[in-house]
Amino acid sequence: MKRIARVLVAGINGLTWFSETLAELGLLALLILVFREVVARYFFSSPTIYSVEISEYLLIFITFLCVGWVLKENRHVRMLAIHTRLSKNSQAYMEIFSCLLIMLFCVVLVWEGIESVIVAYRGDYHSSSLLNFPLWISYSFIPYGALVLGLQCTVVVGRHVQGLRKHEEASSSEYVA
Repeated sequence: MKRIARVLVAGINGLTWFSETLAELGLLALLILVFREVVARYFFSSPTIYSVEISEYLLIFITFLCVGWVLKENRHVRMLAIHTRLSKNSQAYMEIFSCLLIMLFCVVLVWEGIESVIVAYRGDYHSSSLLNFPLWISYSFIPYGALVLGLQCTVVVGRHVQGLRKHEEASSSEYVA
């Protein structure tokens, strides 16, 4: 059972790493696009009509693809005024509770997001700009990012449950000795 759990955690962490790498590439593409647009606009007086729209899609891409990594690296926003005053066990229980809430939100976001992607794909929805970008592509970033975040939450919950079990075993062995 522990071997299966390790393989699952490694797979989820690999998916999170892959998503984070894609987000970094998206950030690089955004940097190049904005730099190119600034040069074209201010030095050659030749702005493009599509750079703002592509920048918006890249921002959605970057935001939703890196949320799992942010959780994995423990870089998300936290109410430290409350969190630091709690015991280690209470902090673990709070993390488990918050991850369960996040997972519930992710299930809804994945479900509704997939429905939106399907509707946009079947309806052949495109942006109303001259770029005429198919909207199902940008809509798909949201359920994918929510899926990665939800999976990463399972890893965090498992880590905290394992830590609580070790703490209980250590404290029960103290009373036996």
